[in-house]
Amino acid sequence: MQHRTSGGVCGRVREVACLTMVCVLLHLAQRVHGDELSSWCFTPSSIPDGGVRTTMVEVFANASPQVITAVRVSLHIHHPWVGDLTVRMVHPSGAVVLLLDRPGLPSLGYPGPWGCGGDDLSVWFSDFASVSSETLCLYATTPTMSGSVRPTTALAALVGRAPQGVWTLIVEDAVAGDAGSVTLACLELTLADDCNGNGISDAVDLANGTSSDANADGVPDECACVADLNGDGVVGAIDLATLLSAWGECANCAADLTGDDRVFADDLAILLSAWTGTAGSSANGCDSS
Repeated sequence: MQHRTSGGVCGRVREVACLTMVCVLLHLAQRVHGDELSSWCFTPSSIPDGGVRTTMVEVFANASPQVITAVRVSLHIHHPWVGDLTVRMVHPSGAVVLLLDRPGLPSLGYPGPWGCGGDDLSVWFSDFASVSSETLCLYATTPTMSGSVRPTTALAALVGRAPQGVWTLIVEDAVAGDAGSVTLACLELTLADDCNGNGISDAVDLANGTSSDANADGVPDECACVADLNGDGVVGAIDLATLLSAWGECANCAADLTGDDRVFADDLAILLSAWTGTAGSSANGCDSS
């Protein structure tokens, strides 16, 4: 098999520096429609000729539990024969998404049985892209693969999982004859709060009625200490006195734990089930330890 020679990696220093700056900027988290959009970038690395390069990045746990609701991956690779490459993203749990699998194989018509013979790729892997990474190969352009493309297997396999832990990017050059480099590889996660750890965002739990939110604070009641009426981290005598003083019809008052515009036995039962008395832990999300 004969490959074209790669062209001047050293001449791309400024481009790599520019991509590194993009990577730094992607680290900044932002809120998108109530969810948190964050990116983590892998260290740029060489791709050995006919070998495998593995790089890792750690996503640290948030103060409150979160769940993945969407995933994209940005990948820039310099390589003179994209059809040699296989790329995998591995979740900390071991779940694997195959992003790229030697595009152009089976042959799409390029001379020889070696897949897409174009140079370089600069893509966003997204389940919602209209073009498959397996069939995109624009021989006359560099990069031969660019824009938004669908991965070989769906990134949706990672939705509903916790984000924290060590993520692994595996890039394999399956055929000897030339080498390359990963100049930018970033994991973009859309995250949402998942206080009860059921793999579904709190907002969806509330919308579906899986969880209730009696005090309308946006936090499922099983995760919130709704019975701590004075906010001192303890469900005790002061909270009980507050509830009893509001007994009866009571629209929009804090002691109405069930949200039915009255304070009665059902509210008292919630408070007593969350009783701590002093610093400690109890049911209904009350934790004052």
